Amino acid sequence: MEGICFEVKPRDDPIKDHPLCDLTQTLPGSEGKREKEEGEEEIQYRLTLVGSLAVHPQTTMAMLPWVVAEIRRPRLGEKNRNLEFNGAHSPEPVVLQISADSVCCILDTAGPGKLWDPLQHMVLFDHRPHRITKLIHNSQEPSYFGCLLREEKKAACYVFRCQDQMKVPQIISTLRQAATMADAATAFAKKFEVLFCGRVVVAHKKAPPALIDECIEKFGRVSVTGSLAAGIRRAFSLNQGADGGGKRPLFFKRDQSLPFLQALDENGLSTELQRRASDGATGVQPTSLQENRTMLFTIGRSQIFLVSPDTKKVAIEKSFREISFCSQGIRHVDHFGFICRESVERGGCQFVCYVFQCANEALVDEIMLTLKQAFSVAALQQNSRTQSQQCDSCPLQQLHKLCDRIEGLHPSKAKLELQKHLAGLDNQEQAAVFESTMKARPKSDQEENEFIVSCLRRLYEDRQKTHTHTHDGQTKKVHLLLMSSSSLWTPITSVCLNPGAVCVVGDDSPLRSRRHSWRQQIFLRVATPQKGSDSTGNTLVVYVNRVHQCKTSPLSTTLYIVVHLHAAVTLDAVPEERRKRSGAELRALWRKTILQQILLLRMERENQKLQASESDLQCRRLKLDYEEITPCLKDVTLVWERMLSTTGRSKVRFDTEEIHKAVGQGVPRQHRGEIWKLLSEQYLLRKEVPSTKPPNSNTPYKELLKQLTSQQHAILIDLGRTFPTHPYFSAQLGAGQLSLYNLLKAYSLLDPEVGYCQGLSFVAGVLLLHMCEEDAFHMLKFLMYDMGLRKQYRPDMIILQIQMYQLSRLLHDYHRELYTHLEQYEIGPSLYAAPWFLTAFASHFPLGFVARVFDMLFLQGSEVIFKVALSLLGSHKPLILQHDNLESIVEFIKTTLPNLGLVQMEKTINQVSEMDISKQLQAYEVEYHVLQDELLDGPSTLSHSQRVAQLEKTNGSLRQQNLDLLEELQVGAHAKIRWLETRVDGLVNREAELQSEVKTLQQERTELQQTVSKLRDLLSSLGINSSFPDQENLTNTSNNQ
Repeated sequence: MEGICFEVKPRDDPIKDHPLCDLTQTLPGSEGKREKEEGEEEIQYRLTLVGSLAVHPQTTMAMLPWVVAEIRRPRLGEKNRNLEFNGAHSPEPVVLQISADSVCCILDTAGPGKLWDPLQHMVLFDHRPHRITKLIHNSQEPSYFGCLLREEKKAACYVFRCQDQMKVPQIISTLRQAATMADAATAFAKKFEVLFCGRVVVAHKKAPPALIDECIEKFGRVSVTGSLAAGIRRAFSLNQGADGGGKRPLFFKRDQSLPFLQALDENGLSTELQRRASDGATGVQPTSLQENRTMLFTIGRSQIFLVSPDTKKVAIEKSFREISFCSQGIRHVDHFGFICRESVERGGCQFVCYVFQCANEALVDEIMLTLKQAFSVAALQQNSRTQSQQCDSCPLQQLHKLCDRIEGLHPSKAKLELQKHLAGLDNQEQAAVFESTMKARPKSDQEENEFIVSCLRRLYEDRQKTHTHTHDGQTKKVHLLLMSSSSLWTPITSVCLNPGAVCVVGDDSPLRSRRHSWRQQIFLRVATPQKGSDSTGNTLVVYVNRVHQCKTSPLSTTLYIVVHLHAAVTLDAVPEERRKRSGAELRALWRKTILQQILLLRMERENQKLQASESDLQCRRLKLDYEEITPCLKDVTLVWERMLSTTGRSKVRFDTEEIHKAVGQGVPRQHRGEIWKLLSEQYLLRKEVPSTKPPNSNTPYKELLKQLTSQQHAILIDLGRTFPTHPYFSAQLGAGQLSLYNLLKAYSLLDPEVGYCQGLSFVAGVLLLHMCEEDAFHMLKFLMYDMGLRKQYRPDMIILQIQMYQLSRLLHDYHRELYTHLEQYEIGPSLYAAPWFLTAFASHFPLGFVARVFDMLFLQGSEVIFKVALSLLGSHKPLILQHDNLESIVEFIKTTLPNLGLVQMEKTINQVSEMDISKQLQAYEVEYHVLQDELLDGPSTLSHSQRVAQLEKTNGSLRQQNLDLLEELQVGAHAKIRWLETRVDGLVNREAELQSEVKTLQQERTELQQTVSKLRDLLSSLGINSSFPDQENLTNTSNNQ
């Protein structure tokens, strides 16, 4: 069965385990087998090889449709397949294997599951993916596609057919991405954050300067008038999921986080954008304001990628050769866009303008300058590669210009252009072309054009062999070289891939010259049975080919009429019963079809859930890929699970000693993120004075992600520097880096004063490894505002200076000898300890140790960093004292010290849990300010201006400190007032409860007294002496009590 094979074949598969390495050595044009990495996957497609043709290496995209038509045309006994490229004389079943290292086509005449046979499983070609330089697909013949394999001195074109035409775009997308994956790591050169505004279908590849402004106006009109209709379309459209209903091909890298491994269509669009484009009937498709429209606009060496940090996938991928126009808005200077060519489902192509918005005009200018430089560099590189192989006078260059001229023209107009071109040949060449065309007996203008182009191709290839380059390419303009080459994905608009077939469709046929969706096909099979064609009827088809008069051409006097009598061609319709079905039968068929479709959709949804669950599990394993230093025993794990499962735990105060003991015994890695949240909740419950929060602290995380940040450059630069060796963050613009970008961007928008500071990415990265994005964002807010880490990231860095002084004083008090040794070589804490505080030890130390530091950080607060630093330096004091110069000491502290053993790490954490230095830290902070004031009051050798600048800086620092203290006092006062008010309300409520209870008791006493009186009267009536006290005595007794 043809189509995609979604499962990777096992190791004992005859196709996968054949001796390809030995076989490919005997095949010309093969590059040999590349050993695949462990765990690497490959995709296999079962196709039919229609044919192949050896062509010149300089064959361009404009020539390729004519080559494909030549391959598909009946050969009339001509053997033009070159054995050097393993061409086939007739359609043969093949297996196309695509991996990151190779694209291999294997002849499979024996069928699937058969044992390996070199005669029946011959390797037709085996090349590196980048050798596939061009791909072509015609929407009018959706089951066929072609590819051009190019080497330095030879090339070949292969045409394949897939029985399931819906798989062809997936195959093309897979081949395209495999060809670009080898370069993907270096292709991401420069990144910018933009807002994707929408896309507009335009009439031409070039546009007026005001195009961007006009597109924005159209977006505004469509958003107002078309919102209801678009909402209805979205509501009634079938949701296939983000991955297209699970029908997208699996890719062949173990790291599925890479965004460029997600399947795109032949236009380089994601599934979501394909669906939006199909919904837009007017050609104007603005993006929804309710969605996250932010994208990372990435400019590579030869491509543009738009990566969505929200979905972690590439939304748009365009080659430089597909882009024909770039422009900036005139009135809307913070907008820009580009025009590119895309194929459409009904055949042909269209030009689409994509519009984007930036944070400011300066960023747009930078993007436009980067695009200009990237285009220029790509053009120069292309020019340097082709200058020695091609010049303006090359015969194949003339053929390229001719094919480019007639591309998209009506066959009659294309025929006229070909006749004009033939007029420039000499008489002998014209006669040869005329003779070949007459022998072929073409039946239409299109078929005649194909024969002429085929003859011209062979003629110009023969000329090219003896051609001497003139090397006058210096006069070429760079942008012409970029724009003259056709798109890599240009559809065949002027070539009928099956020119000899005649299709007669009745007026009443439901398949009249259009393709139907799978829903329509179900409807047609159930409700509208196809009528069989009358096999006895004949159709007279007359082809009249008029050749335009041309005085210098041998074809100038030709006028021939070919009349053929054809039997009506049926459309391979499935035979249906001729009797008319009753209403009950039709309803039963409809019911069966609907139930089957519902079952299919349910199965697809369950499959998607299973795939998502498996993907989440793999991602979680990838995140927690570090060595734990304190193994958590089962009993301790049960204690944590009991606390985590407590109902309403955010309002329940657990025993402090129990929590400290549990943290000391270890934290289970799989529950660490939830345990950090539990520790933060306990901290907030015990904190009497709430911390200062920004005005927009309650802004939802999703809303922050929809905005643009001014800190994007600094954040994007640090993405690759944060945990570069960890598999979750190592992939360029992978899921880890995109999540980290979202988290840092959201915080920079939440806290404009801090924005982004180097080192913050490591803190955010550690949080992301243990929880989802939104939870990590809330924990980052907790650490910054409630734990007080925010102060050290302020632009003035005054708090960081105070921390360095505090650490130096701690060394002086606890490790005097080490302090003296460091002071002897003028080594202050700022030379080695600043990264410890800014990254919480995450930048240099193993992740297992860093996770334990964060455990203590959530438990005890920011002073844990001082304790860990003091413990590390103290435990390595003998080794540090052995070094006797500045370079070796700093090198030891920065490189050797972080490489701790597991025992030393656990010992350090145990020491930290037992230390208490909070009073010393407060005293040292006051001491720092006193010394700073004394330094300012003392004699100074500074000039007047320097003195004034220093005083102004100090004054600003003091003013900021005063504001902070005032804010803390105000917050504390308000909190105290609220606490007192709450206390008073509680006492009032308690008083009301007590009064109510007193009334209840008094009522009960009265009732008891009445009961006693009744009993006494009853006893008196019975003649029994009463031993009860009288009412008066009882009352007096109760009053005395």
